[in-house]
Amino acid sequence: MGYKLAEVQATVGMSRKWDAREAGREVARNVIGQLDTPPNFFILFSTIHYKDHGGFQELLNGIYDVLPKNIPLIGGTVTGFVNNYGCYSRGVTSLAVSYPEMDVVLGYGKNTKRNPKKAARQCVKMIENGLKNSKYENKFLFNLISASEIPNIPPLGRKKIIQDGLIIKILMQLFGFSQYVLQKGQGRDDEVIEEITRHFPEYSMLGGGTLDDGTGFTNYQFFNNKVLTNSVVTLGIKTKIDLGVLTTHNLRETGVRFEITKSSKDGGIIHKINGKPAASELINLLNWPKDFLKDDTWFKTAYYFPLGFHLKNSNYLGSRVIVGIYGQSLITTLRTKDSTVSILNTDGRSLLKTIDENIKNYPKEPCFGLIASCSTRLITMGDQIYLAREKILDYFKEKPFVVFYVGGESTYSPNNGLIYTNMSFNSAVFWN
Repeated sequence: MGYKLAEVQATVGMSRKWDAREAGREVARNVIGQLDTPPNFFILFSTIHYKDHGGFQELLNGIYDVLPKNIPLIGGTVTGFVNNYGCYSRGVTSLAVSYPEMDVVLGYGKNTKRNPKKAARQCVKMIENGLKNSKYENKFLFNLISASEIPNIPPLGRKKIIQDGLIIKILMQLFGFSQYVLQKGQGRDDEVIEEITRHFPEYSMLGGGTLDDGTGFTNYQFFNNKVLTNSVVTLGIKTKIDLGVLTTHNLRETGVRFEITKSSKDGGIIHKINGKPAASELINLLNWPKDFLKDDTWFKTAYYFPLGFHLKNSNYLGSRVIVGIYGQSLITTLRTKDSTVSILNTDGRSLLKTIDENIKNYPKEPCFGLIASCSTRLITMGDQIYLAREKILDYFKEKPFVVFYVGGESTYSPNNGLIYTNMSFNSAVFWN
């Protein structure tokens, strides 16, 4: 699927071959065959399946069997993706753009869970050095950051609900060790993106946290021909092409509110709300049966009721999902310093409506687009994902686009500031 207007050329590649190297070759051939000149950049999204079907290094090797070695590539693992061809939970897809009035550079930073600011600054330095002499005014960063990884705790595995008191005490003590030494735990991707935006306040940005198939075990980032973990990878662009970014979610408040009265130092674990044990008080406020939340139905229950909070220096109502309950503590995906929380709610109709509310803000003739959507939207929408694609396709028509499903989505613009949240629909659209 390719598109050419004036000198802007963009194309989407895809493969669903099982073998990693063959899939890499096919997705690269799709791109090279539809462009008149080699692309300025190559963005790659892969599901976790290739980890066990040749490995991600072979996937990249296959791409560079076809793609010129000097073409910049970034990407990562995602839960699934939607593009001009369809909706997929297995395979690999790409977006590549060729345009003469564009300067491009890649950056990366390692150990995002151990030291997110240091990782961000490592990445920032590479972007600054690579674009310091660019003459173009329109500025864009695309950021992919390793999202949370649930540690495997024998003999519990990766259970979402743990009630054994002794085990919980041990777990709370192990959180720091797991986070800083093993780099398993909360992604701290919000801290990474905050540091990046601090250095580039004049840029527009789109970002997301790389994931696996939704189990939260492990995830990977791609930087040229290298496979990374616990890293941030960034594509920096200065160009003549106009662009915009926007976040929408259409979550609604239920009227249930509470105060966080005790939490972990970083705000990611909620111990008490309204002065009471958090889990019991939450269930009481929502009038749920005591056994409503279960491991085997977690995605179909907890994800429909995210926690809403106001973002720093903003009236924007963000959201974070609860990913587990340890004793009476709620384990969440995002930290927040806002102690006042609203319970939000959504349904299939609202998840679809937010797409309309997003894309109506853009010009009618796009060149290409990237959309970061929360993996929980993919899980909760189920078969309605095809209806979502129809709405997006109705806007882009033959123009290339990729929707990639991640954990922890973000946009930043000089006008709207940083929005980092869950359960959202985030777009970056380019037009000539």
